[in-house]
Amino acid sequence: MENRLDDLFLNFQTKGFMPIEIPGLIQDVFNMLGKGRYCTITNINKELEDLGWGIGIMDNVTYELIISLFNKKWQRSLS
Repeated sequence: MENRLDDLFLNFQTKGFMPIEIPGLIQDVFNMLGKGRYCTITNINKELEDLGWGIGIMDNVTYELIISLFNKKWQRSLS
């Protein structure tokens, strides 16, 4: 899991985010996913834009990394 988190941080840093901003951004996406509705890349990008994070943040690689981390977090909370 550590590698996925490192990859996600690097991905967001290459998009111009500062390391201090990234945990909040990840938490916002986790909150969207935790609402239990179907989230597409387009939906997440729209909500992130509405929250002031910017335009077109989520791409396929970022989406897969964050979904993977969310699923690991969810599995641990059920254990």
